[in-house]
Amino acid sequence: MNWLKTSLFLFFVFVFTNTFSQSLNDFRSTGLGADDNWTTLLNWERFDGTSWIAATYYPGNGTTNDVSIISNHTINLNTDVNIFLLNSLTIGDQSGTATSISTLLIMNDYDLDTNQISILYDGLLKWDGNHTLSLLAGTSLSLESISPYNPTTELSSDYGIFTDNGCNVNKAINIGGVLYSNCNGGGPSSPPSFDDINIGGGTLTVSPTSPSPACLGTTITLTSNPDGTDHTPGSDTFTWTAITVPVGHVFAPVTGTAENTTDTPTIAGTYTYEVEINNGTITNTNTVTIIVNICTIPKIVTNRRITYRVKK
Repeated sequence: MNWLKTSLFLFFVFVFTNTFSQSLNDFRSTGLGADDNWTTLLNWERFDGTSWIAATYYPGNGTTNDVSIISNHTINLNTDVNIFLLNSLTIGDQSGTATSISTLLIMNDYDLDTNQISILYDGLLKWDGNHTLSLLAGTSLSLESISPYNPTTELSSDYGIFTDNGCNVNKAINIGGVLYSNCNGGGPSSPPSFDDINIGGGTLTVSPTSPSPACLGTTITLTSNPDGTDHTPGSDTFTWTAITVPVGHVFAPVTGTAENTTDTPTIAGTYTYEVEINNGTITNTNTVTIIVNICTIPKIVTNRRITYRVKK
């Protein structure tokens, strides 16, 4: 799909166990402001390395790490966010219901400088008019394309990327100054539509899985589950590395076109593996965490001696 081959560096951290761990200068929404505007300080709190405190500046107007819109909150993007780079923006917190959706509302033509935008299954990136969201070259855009909490919710209306006031070419996403997508996929360049991005799960993604808990000494299979509109089976390169393993266990990095790999845990504990997918121009990264336990295997005793008592 040549129309999707923009010069991006994708880094999508869609980590079920790690997404919401806190780091210094992370921000999260509070829903406490008198309005829903991005620039309203009461709508945010910042992690100071120890605890969440009231924000003294809004995300991107000072040193900013990861930003999360959570808990059914709506944030209106009412300014350019291009002074300080956001490490990531996550919309949703994987705790939503059919009536609990976290939303970023695009209110005008704005720049949003971040490495990645992740839309979870209870998150919505929504346009309220004919606006263009401009992202930096190298920004990833990824989303969960299946909602596990309610099968009646609809991708591209209840969550994902959506507009409810007429779909046209003037509702658009630019990446690195290049048109990446518009709402209906129309126009001379025929870019992907918002629905194309919703169905494809973003541009290029991996969502690694492995059975957990696992038993010590058992070989586990690490499955990358690649997806996205830029994924080409058999052509993409996968690199598996160990992020966290018990001291003493060794997992050598594995790189190649094989989507999956294996490991045999030698020590009980927590194992976190990372997989990176690369198609030559686009990269996406994600992790999976596995708990390895010492399992008791029942012993089967076979008695081959049989004694017959003969009555005389």
